[in-house]
Amino acid sequence: MSREFLLLIIESSGKSKKEFALEVGVIPGTVQKWLTGISKPAPEYQARIRDKFKREIAKLYK
Repeated sequence: MSREFLLLIIESSGKSKKEFALEVGVIPGTVQKWLTGISKPAPEYQARIRDKFKREIAKLYK
């Protein structure tokens, strides 16, 4: 999951980065690392993101 895609999901959800982090189950600093490219979400977090933000992801493909 690319950082650009993550940013699009966050923006389309209308949530702050902190709110997004809490929904995914990580601290805001982790999301910041994902967005700056320092690290990438582990598969378990990618699955959580896909599950919790299905609607936002679907909007990106329309």
